[in-house]
Amino acid sequence: MIPETSLLFKTMFILCGQLIVVLGTCFYCIREARKAYEANTSFAGLYFRGSMNMNKELDLVPYTPPPTNFPCAMYKVIPSKWDFRKSDIVTIMANDKEQRIELIKDGYFDKESGGYVYSVFLLWAIPLLICTLFAITGISTQLGLIFFTLSSLTLGPLLAFMMLEMDENDGFKALKIVFFVTLITGVIGYSDVYSFSESSFIGRFLFISLVGLIGFEFIRLFRGFSRKAIRYKAFFGIFIFSMYLLYDFNLLRKNSDYGVNDWDTAFSIAFSLYLDIINLLLEILDAMSN
Repeated sequence: MIPETSLLFKTMFILCGQLIVVLGTCFYCIREARKAYEANTSFAGLYFRGSMNMNKELDLVPYTPPPTNFPCAMYKVIPSKWDFRKSDIVTIMANDKEQRIELIKDGYFDKESGGYVYSVFLLWAIPLLICTLFAITGISTQLGLIFFTLSSLTLGPLLAFMMLEMDENDGFKALKIVFFVTLITGVIGYSDVYSFSESSFIGRFLFISLVGLIGFEFIRLFRGFSRKAIRYKAFFGIFIFSMYLLYDFNLLRKNSDYGVNDWDTAFSIAFSLYLDIINLLLEILDAMSN
């Protein structure tokens, strides 16, 4: 007879499995990008230039080669005459190389396809939203895990693209920071030195702070912020999601103490911890980017 596993084991089994999927696909994409750079070929429609960062480490820079077939589409962003916060995009066709060069001098850019990035984003966001519904309602853990895995499979390539856009070496450092923060908050939260999950003040503070972060990112879509302001927001986000890790690890301990030990609860807590870790990583990447 197979002995009953603890809630901690069930939760860590789900959480670690999903993180392995994310990191596995992320590292695979970065490895293939390096292979493409060495072979002077493309990967996922992108080519890569090699440069040295300040630590003399190889940094891959994604780029799209100039078009070889004409006519080709080019675009230019022009500020709106009526609202300085908005811009208009003007598209024009270049009939040959000479016209393309003239348009570049006039401020036009090649219209990169990049559609696959948005497609991958949708393939990540849609299963994540569905998984969120399953985690909240508890309708079906099995279906929730399927959409959870689908979301993790597509998050890996997105993370790889973000890391390559900034500096994959900084991305690796961010992953190490997330690992140690998760380990420390896990030990503190699960040891129950303080009842984070039972504090109404901490719960309200984290919720209000999360709403504020979401509001900031929403406004950021429509207007620009200084790099300094974005970095301050990122440091605040790092603090908030570190606190969320403490809260959720402590919630895991409390549920274990109360005798709760089922896969539905493990799935819900693992999903919360997963979101905490991913958001913490994204905030650290935001803080490290130039």
